[in-house]
Amino acid sequence: MNRTPLIFILALFAYPLALLAQFNSEVEAQITMETKNILTNITFSAYNKTTLNKSLSYKALITKNEKINSSITQFEDQQYFVIESGQQKNISTATLDLSKGERTIIFILIYEDEKVIGKDRMVINGFEGEDEMKPKVITNKKPTSQQKSQQAQDIDLLTSLVFENTKTKPGRDFYQMFYLAYNNNNIKGNKMVKVDEVLAIGGNTQIQIFAGDDLVVQFFLNPRSSYIKEMVDQSIARVNYYFQQNKAIRQNTIQY
Repeated sequence: MNRTPLIFILALFAYPLALLAQFNSEVEAQITMETKNILTNITFSAYNKTTLNKSLSYKALITKNEKINSSITQFEDQQYFVIESGQQKNISTATLDLSKGERTIIFILIYEDEKVIGKDRMVINGFEGEDEMKPKVITNKKPTSQQKSQQAQDIDLLTSLVFENTKTKPGRDFYQMFYLAYNNNNIKGNKMVKVDEVLAIGGNTQIQIFAGDDLVVQFFLNPRSSYIKEMVDQSIARVNYYFQQNKAIRQNTIQY
């Protein structure tokens, strides 16, 4: 069983669900479903409302909750795509077996230059009022304390996601090692983490690690495995320290 995965760690979009109206203003993300027998076909699409052609990227994720406080990733996909002015375009598809009635969360983020410009989210076998993003309710239930706990976990799922934008094999090697270490150290951040690889002087590349919009780590990449391992250890320590300091500041702010 796969837990929340490599290319997608994070726990609900670094933005509250209530802010959905601020997104989709130029490019609208949309999730549609069609059920046949026990199988449900999921289609992720984008609609370019502007007069310009756009080069974008997306990240799609589907998770199932087989029991309270656990989530199993069923599907993940991330790709770059080009969409023309005024075009409605299907960008990814998935097929699910929903016959067991598990609570299933589906969401998609659309990026332009690493900024989220569109998103959509859907809950299958959820409960009324679960969030403010039009949950698809197949089994009607009133929220219980367990469901409220699960709802909080969903938010943690999306803010603990680790995204990557690497360009070379050493960059991908660093990201994979960083991701595993991030999970193994059980880092509980309140912001999405992003690992970027950018071009630097002399054809070299540079790794930049962001927590939300804050640059936490930056260094030139070297392909030696021992160097990558050392930088993973240092990066994990810095990111963990950043979140600990951030938590302390928030707690002090609340107290005063």
